[in-house]
Amino acid sequence: MNFRQSQTLTLLLCAALSLGLPLTAHADDLLAIFNIAKDRDPTLRQAAANRKADFEAKPQSVAALLPNIRARADTVDNSQEVQNSGFFPNVSESFNTNSYAITLTQPLYRHELLVALRQADSTTQRAEANFQSARQDLILRVADAYFNVLAAIDNLEFARAEKEATQRQLDDAKQRFDVGLVAITDVLEAQARYDLTVAQEITADNTLANTREALQEITGEYHENLKILRPEIPLLSPDPDSVDEWVKQADENNLQLVSARQTGEIARQEINRQRAGHYPTLDIVAQRSNSVSNSQFGRETDTDTIGLELNVPIFAGGGVVSRTREARYRFQAATEGLEVTRRSVLRQTRNAYLGVLAGISRVKALQQAVISNEKALEASTAGLEVGTRTIVDVLLTQRELFRARASYARARYDYILNTLRLKQAAGSLSIDDLSGINAWLQANS
Repeated sequence: MNFRQSQTLTLLLCAALSLGLPLTAHADDLLAIFNIAKDRDPTLRQAAANRKADFEAKPQSVAALLPNIRARADTVDNSQEVQNSGFFPNVSESFNTNSYAITLTQPLYRHELLVALRQADSTTQRAEANFQSARQDLILRVADAYFNVLAAIDNLEFARAEKEATQRQLDDAKQRFDVGLVAITDVLEAQARYDLTVAQEITADNTLANTREALQEITGEYHENLKILRPEIPLLSPDPDSVDEWVKQADENNLQLVSARQTGEIARQEINRQRAGHYPTLDIVAQRSNSVSNSQFGRETDTDTIGLELNVPIFAGGGVVSRTREARYRFQAATEGLEVTRRSVLRQTRNAYLGVLAGISRVKALQQAVISNEKALEASTAGLEVGTRTIVDVLLTQRELFRARASYARARYDYILNTLRLKQAAGSLSIDDLSGINAWLQANS
């Protein structure tokens, strides 16, 4: 930065201060971080590359049904000796023969190629489902990492606030001990509690650093300033308000299930493809060839041919039977894998649904718990002043208050994440859901 730029920046800062404008840094929100992640997250980029690779199955299977044209050329050195009798002398010479051929093959009937074409359709559908599943997973991973950072920030703030409050109680206990109002045990209790809050602050600070690293792992950059959740957010019940309806949607639309079904279909078609090793094949074969012999009696030959080529497999050592049997086992494994995925998805759907309902009740209960603990701390503090409570009572009540605040903050984040998990399980999670939650955020004052 040169002198003129520095002077300009100084003037702008002075002007902002004179106008009372805030000088806070720009805060990233949930949607902004997702937009960064969708371009930089290596997991999603990997899924996109796999999708493009799988999409090539269709043109490859179509290509196998189209004409195949190949060219061949060769040159051969020859050494020839001809022994004659009678009036003709013996002939000994060396010469070369040059030839080329262009062959066109057009499959008319190859059952395995038709099956492969159907398999390619299932492969592309599976690839699309896998990519969309990865995109939904990114939405959830970003939200989870984002709210983990906010929870870690809350915990650090609560740890610092508890440490400061405990420090005040420790100072007060020392003063009371000096004038003979409390025993030394109260001072020792307060000191022990203070030492514990110092350790808790260190742990909370380390946890915050770890959660920031987890978010950086997704976006490739650090986000020091995040928007926070508003004090009041709507607590919405799942719509439709029926776990059976959500399970039905998940059974039909969950992207992991869609992918598993296509995997099963590919495996089923593979049985037919391998069985086609027993079937005859029919091709049109056309060829143009030219051969030039440079011998003493050499000649040039041009040949054009076209015809049908029928191949009938008779015996292949049992290989076709074995590969068909293998394909049946692969299909059985894919069927069982589909059932494993289905049961897991339905369980996750029910858990997420119940998690949303429990989350609503938990948020409300913990909100009331914070209020109750605040009143309890006020009563304990007042009791300490009149001698009906000890410093230990105050410290215990104070600790419960900060625990309630931390639990309340975490419960709100868990409620939001459970709503996203429910929609992911049902296969309906989209960027619109993230935008709706993003509207519940505000800049940290």
